[in-house]
Amino acid sequence: METEDQQVQRIKDFWHEHGKGIIAGLVIGFGLFYGWRYYDAHTMAQKEAASEQFESLVASLEAGTEGAQVDAQNFIKNNSDDTYAHLTAFELARQAVAAGELATAVTALQAVRDNASGELQAVADVRQARVLLAQEQHDAALNAIAETSEEGFAAMVAELRGDILLAKGDQAGARAAYQAAIDASENTAPLAEIKLNSIPAES
Repeated sequence: METEDQQVQRIKDFWHEHGKGIIAGLVIGFGLFYGWRYYDAHTMAQKEAASEQFESLVASLEAGTEGAQVDAQNFIKNNSDDTYAHLTAFELARQAVAAGELATAVTALQAVRDNASGELQAVADVRQARVLLAQEQHDAALNAIAETSEEGFAAMVAELRGDILLAKGDQAGARAAYQAAIDASENTAPLAEIKLNSIPAES
């Protein structure tokens, strides 16, 4: 059995050999812990600031405040990957369409298409295609939804494709698109059916 002095000496020897590594590990551990807490708090503060700015921008856009569009565009540009920027772009596009400023709406929705993913990107695809259709930019409208494959959007996209093709004068293509919308619909697609039935039968 080791004596007390031997135990103490063994501890000293162990500490002499491994002490620096243990201290370094503790320093790194505490640094990571507090660094993460700082990062987490900083990220939360940024999110809260973005949320407040988003609400302010929406209020300004709805009120038609002078310079609101420019402020919204700058916010979207400076926070391109943030969800609040995407939501701001949607609101800017909505207000622009209501004001007949379709080019502004197209640009705002393009920012979402370029930087968002999933359902947000799919919504931007569809909305931009509709605006482009209103501008009679049929090919650009088709391109906007060409790669939209998000689950749950198939029927909507097919019906919109039918609208665009019909506007181009492609009745056969529109007919096929409307049928695809009906087939993709989980329930019924009465509007797509009405549109399909409204196309004159091929002679």
